[in-house]
Amino acid sequence: MKQLVELAGCKRGIEFYLRALWNKDFNLESLEDSETISYGYVLSSKLVMPASISSNQYTLDYYHAVATHISAHFMFGNEPYDVGDLNLMQTSMIDLIEDLRVEILAINTYPGLRKCWLNFHTKIDEVETSAKSLMKRLSRSVLDQEYQDSSLWVQKGKKLLTVNIFKLQQINFSRDLGLRLANDLGQMRLPLNSGRQEQLIAYRDDNRHLWFEHIEHEQEVESIKQVENASLDNKKLQETDNSKRVNIVDGDFVHGEGMHINQQDAAVLEYCNNRMTDSSSPIYYPEWDYRSNVLKKDWCKLNVKQAKAGAVNQLENILSTHKFTLNRLRSLAKKLQVEKRQRVRKIQEGDDIDYAPMIDAMVSVRMNATPDARVFMRNEYRQTKSLSISILLDLSESTNYVLGGISISQRIRDAVLLLGETLTVAGEQFSISGFSSNTRHEINYINFKSFSELFENTKARLLDVRGKYSTRLGAAIRHTAEDLNQQNASKKLLLVITDGAPSDIDVFDSKYLEYDSWQAVSRLQGKGIKPFCLNLDSRSGEAIEHIFGKGRFETIDHINKLPEVLSRIYVQYGRH
Repeated sequence: MKQLVELAGCKRGIEFYLRALWNKDFNLESLEDSETISYGYVLSSKLVMPASISSNQYTLDYYHAVATHISAHFMFGNEPYDVGDLNLMQTSMIDLIEDLRVEILAINTYPGLRKCWLNFHTKIDEVETSAKSLMKRLSRSVLDQEYQDSSLWVQKGKKLLTVNIFKLQQINFSRDLGLRLANDLGQMRLPLNSGRQEQLIAYRDDNRHLWFEHIEHEQEVESIKQVENASLDNKKLQETDNSKRVNIVDGDFVHGEGMHINQQDAAVLEYCNNRMTDSSSPIYYPEWDYRSNVLKKDWCKLNVKQAKAGAVNQLENILSTHKFTLNRLRSLAKKLQVEKRQRVRKIQEGDDIDYAPMIDAMVSVRMNATPDARVFMRNEYRQTKSLSISILLDLSESTNYVLGGISISQRIRDAVLLLGETLTVAGEQFSISGFSSNTRHEINYINFKSFSELFENTKARLLDVRGKYSTRLGAAIRHTAEDLNQQNASKKLLLVITDGAPSDIDVFDSKYLEYDSWQAVSRLQGKGIKPFCLNLDSRSGEAIEHIFGKGRFETIDHINKLPEVLSRIYVQYGRH
């Protein structure tokens, strides 16, 4: 009788293990499978793994190896790649290099992980020189320090992977090296005969998270599931009788979260998520202390406020001042705007004749019957929205500094006004908010435009942009990410506009808030959010690069450079 090892028996223990390893919560999900083993994969913030495996082939060590490998993708992963015109050999090689890259970085942090993974790299016959064999040998050669391979291709790949660990943190490292090694295999006339993407090492995932086309599909499926589940939960929780409306209390209500009890005349039983967003109910967020390697729970108190609208004629003056730049941005938006043409048939008024209904109508006339007058058709355009953008503004006191006759806060205001006009033309979903802080007990979060509001009705609020207090960036990023995470879009971008490194009057370690901001940004990938920063102070470039990563920020010193910057952002993030 076939014996099975089930994920359910070790799921909780592995989740605790991953939390202790990375100081991050991971949710393991079962992937139901039949006879053969199915490789795990990443879905949003979940690790999906086979529900059971054959004990004849694997033990519980298999689940530990799978979980640590996939979680390493979360901790050290870079931006996904576009498949484009890449062939099977190229994508397979990029997959392999990315797997090895994150494993090397993980082993550099926890050397014991090497043994956890190396157990699954079986000895390979070096006489065989197929593409698969060489890829397996490269994988083992990198992990096994005692293994020496005779293949020059394997030796080359190992050297390029292990010669400089700092290069492994570059965004396009896996793509560049993968293409280079794939080209070498092509020159050696060693194809992948299977004709399909496959994982060569049992514990590794299928790397679907590495490619945009898979991510967009998974997010679409996940969004549909979330909507269906939400509708079902709502129906279960709403019940009507002759009693009162009750919202169940769960735990402490000090921080304005969880559930609470209300009574009304209407008879409804309802669950309410009580995460308030007005100035009367503060929200608490954690903060990362790099010195003790601890995430301090409920450490920062954040208050959400609504910006006040200014005079409309002042807005017109600003737009008139930057008329040339605005026209360039609008032109850019129109070029990148994505529209889907639909042909609407069988209508009474249209641009062209719909021949099938017309023939039916003529037949009806000949038969002395009343014809159907819907014999026309026309083309309609439906814009597809798959991008949500949250614009977060640093509104600290330093933005009041006057540079070249205009304050930094005014530069930010003008830039965001032009950006808002551009995004409106492009038909994008976006929100605008700003923040400042006066110690961890007073973080002011200003709402200028929410996702549900029209920019035309809210842009006058941007006149309320002004600098005050300090810059506690981490808490503001976490709050903005919570809102952005609720949007139903396949791509999500958090665009931060700042004038420099984070700081606050109750923090004396210059690196403390920098590392906290880095930690907040590093968690965005697990939510499917891409970060990008527009930095207005070249002196803080090193800190901004540490927080957001190389290639995820741009330093600008004049608003006229905004079109070029936005063009790069759209090309990288905004294409649907």
